[in-house]
Amino acid sequence: VTFPFVTPHWPSITKIREYNQKAASDPAIPRLTICTGRPFPYAEAYAQWLDIHLPLAFESGGGVYLPDRNQVLFSQAYYRHEQEVEAVRKRVQQLIDEEFSDALLEFSKRTDAGVIHADERVIIRFFDRARAITEADFPAFEVHRTEVSVNIILKESNKGTGLAWIADLTGVPLAEIAYIGDSGGDVPALKRAGRAFAPANATAAAKQNAEVMDGKTSEAVLQAYELLITANRKDQ
Repeated sequence: VTFPFVTPHWPSITKIREYNQKAASDPAIPRLTICTGRPFPYAEAYAQWLDIHLPLAFESGGGVYLPDRNQVLFSQAYYRHEQEVEAVRKRVQQLIDEEFSDALLEFSKRTDAGVIHADERVIIRFFDRARAITEADFPAFEVHRTEVSVNIILKESNKGTGLAWIADLTGVPLAEIAYIGDSGGDVPALKRAGRAFAPANATAAAKQNAEVMDGKTSEAVLQAYELLITANRKDQ
């Protein structure tokens, strides 16, 4: 829905919110939620923008937030690997201190280690170093990147398991859930969803597992949302 370092496309976000609000009274409009790699505070904030009340997943599936209860739950995988998560975060901070002093560790995360930088060249170098460290010392983890971020997450808490967790909490089968994602980290969820979309600015891995929209970021989300609404109206 949003892209780091760039002002959101508010007309698209406003329209997405309007559709989500109408979903309460119009069965053709799917209710909206979020499965994101971003930390809880960010996910909770744009859940408010979009008036989301369904359970949402953050940190790729490391945790879920239940808006109507104001309750946060963390995955069992996180509790099994809590000490390893802390070790990964310390190792990532050490890498930043020694080699990438202008990169930022997402300090508000709990279940994984996320690093942000506005220069994709720096992200690519960090990704290579992080992947080498993870493969050598932290086999329970996997590494993904976008243009502006690197995420080291538990293999058991990726977006595929996050989406399945949402399905369990809502009672909506995965086959009836649509998902849109733009990076390699989204592939597990794209593969499990009943219908999968990717924006025009998505990575090749995401595009290979989804219907590709013409728009980028929030504009692509709006396009996919309207495709679903149109399809549902035809089925009524």
